[in-house]
Amino acid sequence: MEKLSWRDLVVRISLFTSHRFILLVLVFASTLRPISGQSAIPLLERTITITFEQEGLQVALQKISQQGNFTFSYNPAIVDASRMVRASFAGMTVREVLDELFQGSVQYKVRGNYIILTKARVAPESESRVYSGYVVDEATGKRLNNVSVYDPISFSSAVTDAYGYFQIKIDKPSADVILAINKENYTDTIIAVPSGKRGLLKIPINVSEEKLVVLADSVGKKIVRFWKNNVLDPKSPNIDNINDTLYRTTQVSLVPFVGTNHALSGNVINDYSFNIFGGYSRGVKKLEIGGLFNIVREDVTGMQYAGLFNAVGGKMKGIQLAGLANLNQDSVKGAQFAGLINFNWNSIEDFSAAGLVNFTHQNSKGFHMTGLGNMTLGEEEGGHLAGLFNFATKNASGIQAAGMLNFTGGDMRGAQLSGLMNFAAHKVRGGQVAGLINIAPGKINGAQVSGVLNYATNVKGLQLGLINISDSIRGVPIGFLSFALKGYHQLEVSADEVFYTNLAFRTGVRQFYNIFTVGAKPDTFENEETYWTFGYGVGTAPRLSRKLYLNFDITSNQVVLGDKVDAINMINKAYLGLEVQPVKKIAFTAGITLNAHVTDTENTQYPELFTDYTPHIIHDETYSNNLNVRMWLGAKLGVRFF
Repeated sequence: MEKLSWRDLVVRISLFTSHRFILLVLVFASTLRPISGQSAIPLLERTITITFEQEGLQVALQKISQQGNFTFSYNPAIVDASRMVRASFAGMTVREVLDELFQGSVQYKVRGNYIILTKARVAPESESRVYSGYVVDEATGKRLNNVSVYDPISFSSAVTDAYGYFQIKIDKPSADVILAINKENYTDTIIAVPSGKRGLLKIPINVSEEKLVVLADSVGKKIVRFWKNNVLDPKSPNIDNINDTLYRTTQVSLVPFVGTNHALSGNVINDYSFNIFGGYSRGVKKLEIGGLFNIVREDVTGMQYAGLFNAVGGKMKGIQLAGLANLNQDSVKGAQFAGLINFNWNSIEDFSAAGLVNFTHQNSKGFHMTGLGNMTLGEEEGGHLAGLFNFATKNASGIQAAGMLNFTGGDMRGAQLSGLMNFAAHKVRGGQVAGLINIAPGKINGAQVSGVLNYATNVKGLQLGLINISDSIRGVPIGFLSFALKGYHQLEVSADEVFYTNLAFRTGVRQFYNIFTVGAKPDTFENEETYWTFGYGVGTAPRLSRKLYLNFDITSNQVVLGDKVDAINMINKAYLGLEVQPVKKIAFTAGITLNAHVTDTENTQYPELFTDYTPHIIHDETYSNNLNVRMWLGAKLGVRFF
């Protein structure tokens, strides 16, 4: 047996105990790690995803507490144990889930790892009331912090927390409380909260286009301020002390102040300027070439070329070319070419082309093209072509063509062409053509053509799209669904020789409207399977006299027995009739129809179409594609309500 000294024994005991202690600490820390991560989020703000399929309310609360890693505390008397819950919640906070379950009848308090449920007290109208909820970005659904919520009458206020939640107490509120919601770079919003409202409020707010313009304007001013103070004016004593303008035909420089004009570079206007790396001068009259950059305090006339950038503090007249950027503090008249950006604090005329962005603080005239976007914080004239967007805060005329978006903050006179969306805030005189959406909140005199939606307040001309919406229209909307608030919309109840009960909704304008129809055989209502039909059509109704109209409709309906749509079974109908309107809001219609019944000869399970009356078949033929067409003449009677 090994003999140990007291010193060796103490060392070995220390090593043994220290190893055990370190192991114990590591195990304890590993158990605490997930708990500390959970505890960082307040109990009511923890998000859960959970589904209940006819489960008792107490069981539902137990499952919520298990997923949220906390415990509920409540008096069983406030929880209806017999109530069954059938609901699904995805990515919602515990607070929102409880609000959906109890509909504001229970209030919640947090104590440690407990959520205490108590019955909500309904305060009399004379007492103060508490309102709570979330403020979210309408476009993204993101909960917004540091949003001001206040009552303009009592000046009670609150600010949303890191999770977008607020709670505001209002003393002696009126019947309907008005809440104002404000956040930087978002549109100021006002909502009315009814006196009987219980539970959470969810308030969506939008990013303000006007504030985005102000933000862009502020960024632009900061760029100009930095450019002027640090680039155009490098604090040279000669520039401050010498007021006379010096002229020289040609100058050559290595870098600013190292060249033939020496320390007086910033005071000299040159006809020709050649800069190996970069140059600095007061002005250029004919030509300037820089290996990397050219900086000119005042005006440039002629041609300016730089490997990286040109910076001009005065007017630019001529041609400007740069590998990266052209930066001009005053106006530009001529042509600009840049690999990335043309930045003009004043106006520009004629032509500009940039790989990324053309930015103009004031007006933009001529033809301008860019890989990303044209942004003008003023008026646009001419043609603007961009890979993604054209953005003008004021009026625009000419053509805006972009791969994604055209935006005009004022009137649009000309054409907007985009792959996704066109927006003009005021009047449009011309046309909007978009792959998805055209929006003109003001008047449009011309045409809107889109793949999905056209919207305008007042339309004089054509709307062509899947869905067309307007307040009023003098023209024709053509699409699957057209709705004009002050246009043509009727509800029709009718009967024909096949289906005695039909309902149709007609919407659009009298020159061209959409028809959505359903019908049924009443004698099959009590059967195991109802014989019914649904379909779509279009029509026109020209006026013959003050109360008399001619109707011509074309519809196509699928005939269905029960819920089986196994094969083609269609009745295509052309209707010619008269509509008389004896009193306001009611009209009667009657006319003849030409019907074509199309079926598949390979399907032998068709139910009998003519059960009470068999019309005279004027045409019956089967084609090479196994489709049989039977045609007959029929009639329709109906009443319409406006």
